[in-house]
Amino acid sequence: MNQPYLTRYAQAVRSVLGWQHLTARGRETRFCQRLRDITPTRLVGALLLALGAQRVETIADLLRGFNHLTRLKTRYKAFYNRLAKPEFPVFMRQVHRDILRGLSQNVLRPAAGSGLARFSDVVVQDGSSFAVHDGLRETYGGRFTKVRPAAVELHAFLSVFRDQEIRTAVAPDKDPERAFLPDPRDLKGKLLLADRGYWDLEYFMKVDQAGGFFLIRGKTDFNPTVLRVRGPRGCDRRFQGRPLQAILGRLPRRRLDLMVAWNRPGGRVIRLRLVLAWRRHAQEYLILGTNVPRSVLSAHQIERMYHLRWQIELMFKEWKSYANLHEFASSNRFLVEGLIWASLCAAALKRSLAHASQRTGPDAAISTRIVSMCGAHVLPDLVRSVLNRFRHLEAVLERIFRYLWDNAQRAHPKRDRARGRMQFGLEHVGFES
Repeated sequence: MNQPYLTRYAQAVRSVLGWQHLTARGRETRFCQRLRDITPTRLVGALLLALGAQRVETIADLLRGFNHLTRLKTRYKAFYNRLAKPEFPVFMRQVHRDILRGLSQNVLRPAAGSGLARFSDVVVQDGSSFAVHDGLRETYGGRFTKVRPAAVELHAFLSVFRDQEIRTAVAPDKDPERAFLPDPRDLKGKLLLADRGYWDLEYFMKVDQAGGFFLIRGKTDFNPTVLRVRGPRGCDRRFQGRPLQAILGRLPRRRLDLMVAWNRPGGRVIRLRLVLAWRRHAQEYLILGTNVPRSVLSAHQIERMYHLRWQIELMFKEWKSYANLHEFASSNRFLVEGLIWASLCAAALKRSLAHASQRTGPDAAISTRIVSMCGAHVLPDLVRSVLNRFRHLEAVLERIFRYLWDNAQRAHPKRDRARGRMQFGLEHVGFES
């Protein structure tokens, strides 16, 4: 047991979920000016426990959980009215930010000499959407209006080294994805991974000028001028100076490393590196655009590195499967958005517990997915300790961590090194993997 780390983590929990801190957040956001039965601490504790450890389908499920936890007899109308306040989502969004800032830590790092050692972090941007009550169509317009006219999309920004989201935005599903890309200045020294919905040449140039790096899946219909084609046998001069679409069907069906250029208004020219990887099953190229030079990552490494983007899809799966991120039968936008943030709080807290158990225990990797499934076994004691002013908090955390060491270790560490995320030159912080 890494006792110093356990003590530091317990102190971080006190800072983030403490009565004084949550009460101050409630007053800052004007969610709770006067303390009655539904205090910020009680509400946050009840929501974390219900959304992170149970199956919740209705607001009444949340009320029953609140009353069971607090031993109160709060009525449905009073509970609903508190969640329907415009300040509720503002408060829960701030709690979510506090959990990410206060309880996140690096759990992965690049191994010495690996290609990733060039970057201070690898970050992923993507979105996940789901339908909400049709009455919210004006606030949260969806893309598929004839089927479900109202839908939200969560635009998430994930740190691979922290194995945790950095921030998330909630927006109508119809809004364009590129508007939620991170500020280029936030990417200095980092490598950004994203899908083709985020392709934006002007944004790429700003990232490059800010000292950042990107690896984005390209669209199959764009048509830059090819400056150079490099294959397994070296440069192929037959295709130089030609539009990409004119030669795409004639290129060798293998992995290729291209340098291309786009002519932009004002006489500007944007040059970019494209890695083309032939996909036999789809009979087309996977096109990846990047500003990472060949001296840092080869075409083969670029193709493999892009698969790290899948880490954000795994996080979305945890949100929807184990944190009750789904439609609530309500047309009140404030209640719905507030519960979205509450679900993200529960998911972030469970990920934090997974990481903390890994940092404090024996040399064994902990599965965030399994910990997400164990909410009913790890959250009740923690939430009760929070509501009891952190009574015996370190002992509670130690019991939780020991349970996770025995029940939530990653099942196939050798496979992780061979075919999982560890194959990309990553290693666990705090122990030899």
